[in-house]
Amino acid sequence: MSESLDENWIRVCEQRELAPGERRVVEGPDVDILVINADGVILAVADECSHQDLPISEGPLDGDIITCPWHDAQFCLRDGEPLSAPAYEPIDCYDIRVENDTIFVAKTPRGG
Repeated sequence: MSESLDENWIRVCEQRELAPGERRVVEGPDVDILVINADGVILAVADECSHQDLPISEGPLDGDIITCPWHDAQFCLRDGEPLSAPAYEPIDCYDIRVENDTIFVAKTPRGG
């Protein structure tokens, strides 16, 4: 697959460039997308807390749970579900694709 051949995917980086616990933010068509290596599993969510639409990319990571650095809302990176107040709405999740050791993220959220 080539970036230019498939307009539905955004190149993130090579797999070796995203070690466990590391993250990358890529520009999506509507919102920035946060891609995280959560203990060896590559996950992607909107880089936007559902509480006040502030970026969550700098928040602390604990396995597949990220904490918003602004108001401490927690989200599961696997399904986007909020795990604590003040967030009550889920955040969007994005599919990941790995081809030839390159990580790609879908441009549109799952179910979107």
